[in-house]
Amino acid sequence: MYNLTQQFMVDAYARVESATLNYYQTHQHELRSMSYNGVRDQIVKDPNKNTKAKGQKVILPATYSNSPRNLGQKCADAMAIFAKFGPPDLFITFTANPNWREIKENLEKDEVAIDRPDLVTRVFKLKLDQLIKEITKWEIFGNVIAWVYRIEFQKRGLPHAHILIVLDFKSKLKTVDCIDRVICAEFTDNEEVKNLVKKHMVHGPCGDYNKNAVCMENDKCIKYFPKPLCDETTLINGYPIYRRRQSSTVKIGKYQLDNSWVVPFNPYLLKRFRAHINVECCSGVESIKYI
Repeated sequence: MYNLTQQFMVDAYARVESATLNYYQTHQHELRSMSYNGVRDQIVKDPNKNTKAKGQKVILPATYSNSPRNLGQKCADAMAIFAKFGPPDLFITFTANPNWREIKENLEKDEVAIDRPDLVTRVFKLKLDQLIKEITKWEIFGNVIAWVYRIEFQKRGLPHAHILIVLDFKSKLKTVDCIDRVICAEFTDNEEVKNLVKKHMVHGPCGDYNKNAVCMENDKCIKYFPKPLCDETTLINGYPIYRRRQSSTVKIGKYQLDNSWVVPFNPYLLKRFRAHINVECCSGVESIKYI
């Protein structure tokens, strides 16, 4: 699937979107917009209204994907879930790997993953379904009582999912030992895991190594890397500072990096899915608002 084919698909979908939006614009009276009409009429009667405002407000229904009402409804659904079952315990970010065997084996000659967004998204969705199955059905972290996820797309075209997991009381990560059994933020002694960490779970580098990294704002990393080194995991106001012991550095490209650059992960999931899969312990509502 080369550039011309992709351009045709984008243009065809743009026509579908245009037709859908045109329908919503010309059928506002059928979309239960009376409350908005009342507000509009009141604004028209207001002598202090902004006379510079032009155009007509069009209300998109909740059935239109990613419209304000659609996102508001999904956010309310997620908040209702966490109000019933409690705040999330784990925040997992799972990103597609364009070098997955299932993708590379199905590319035509001279094709790369970016040429086949249909293949990449299909493989990613199958692996995401398997990931959620292993977490919720196989209970690799314990008994899961609720979960929410959202799929997004990076600017480079790769899909990734943010997943929030709520564990039952017996499975919750109450102590630092429990956290260390689930989450690792170091280069391990296991060679297979170590190589996967070097390939998928190292941030940047940024800062003094690369002032022009995309994560840099005002000469600081927005992800707060490199992280501080510490001999054991600690909990500060419910937020964990993961164990990152002082050790020998690992050469990645032209840089020598230590544990302060490792993104937290779960060794089992990293070996299982061989992609960037960030696993974090969380306990507040900030993560809910994030997704």
